[in-house]
Amino acid sequence: MRSVLFSGVALAAFALSVTAPAHAQISITHGGGNTNVAAGAFSQANQASTTLGGLALGHGVAITNGGQNYNLATGKFSYAGQNTTTVGGTALGRGRVITRGGNNFNAATGFGSAAQQSTLTLGGTASGHGLSITTGGMNQNFATGAFSNAQQQVATLGGNASRHGLNVVSGGMNLNAATARGASASQQVFTGGQ
Repeated sequence: MRSVLFSGVALAAFALSVTAPAHAQISITHGGGNTNVAAGAFSQANQASTTLGGLALGHGVAITNGGQNYNLATGKFSYAGQNTTTVGGTALGRGRVITRGGNNFNAATGFGSAAQQSTLTLGGTASGHGLSITTGGMNQNFATGAFSNAQQQVATLGGNASRHGLNVVSGGMNLNAATARGASASQQVFTGGQ
């Protein structure tokens, strides 16, 4: 996770070091939609995904998509694991910030199963009567049978819409299941605004 986070931070630092023209109003960052599969026998499968939003100036719009990641181990001595971090961008001057980090899927399905998932979504900053929308929920985590386990931690923290702005945060509708035999299942969900 550290190397992925480091490369994400390095990329963001590079992006910020390039001076955007004064008329740049839209920043769109797509980092999600990743798939990682081990598919059976002595399976494992790990995935870490970090998406950092950009900067939009002058009535700007900053859209950051880091969710919709898919991680699967599928059976025998399975394990799965997935870490997804999405950090929204900054929009200046009556800006709008939209940050989507949810809708991730993680499963181990059967026999020696485990399956973990951590999802963190941090909303961005919209200045000057801004609008900040942060969506981090609708994540699914399964172990499905045999020596199952299954954990899921989901944290969604809303952005900042300054000076009479509107801040909308959605972090719910998460599903976590172990379904039978050595089952266990645990889910911690935190959703908060700023």
